Amino acid sequence: NDREVCAEMTRYLAKLGHTRIAFITGDPEHLAVGNRFLGYQDGLAASGLEFSEELVAAGNNSFDSGQVCAEKLREQKPRPTAIFAANDDMAAGALRVATRAGIRVPGELSIAGFDDIPLARQVEPALTSIRQPLVRMAERAAKMLLSGDEDLATDDAGNCVPAAIHIRESTGPAPK
Repeated sequence: NDREVCAEMTRYLAKLGHTRIAFITGDPEHLAVGNRFLGYQDGLAASGLEFSEELVAAGNNSFDSGQVCAEKLREQKPRPTAIFAANDDMAAGALRVATRAGIRVPGELSIAGFDDIPLARQVEPALTSIRQPLVRMAERAAKMLLSGDEDLATDDAGNCVPAAIHIRESTGPAPK
């Protein structure tokens, strides 16, 4: 449910008062990353916020690309007050840029990621992230493969193992 949960994260940031919510995309060849970007757009629309290409930076799923994208977003006037990255590595890169620039997270900038990898809990402040239940997803995939039932593989609704937002210290109300 990448698309739906990313829309939920974007709505969460908007409910905190953020109106300039940036998104760092990942590898465009990765289907899940495309769905995450669509979810970001859905969340903006549901929150009454206009989509703007200037608030989108193209990363490649790496920590370094998160830094490069965050630097570009930091140069904007006005700056985004929230950055949502398509994965935690890029979100951690954005967090490093903010920290080195003296930008308080979450006081001046909220940062959120996706995947809830161990790094999300290890950085300071800990990242708000979307947790994918990878073990349950792998178990479901193995059962589908072992059963040999092709109908199971096409039943998207019945095979969705939902992801969930885990709110931590890196997000907060938009600055006044």
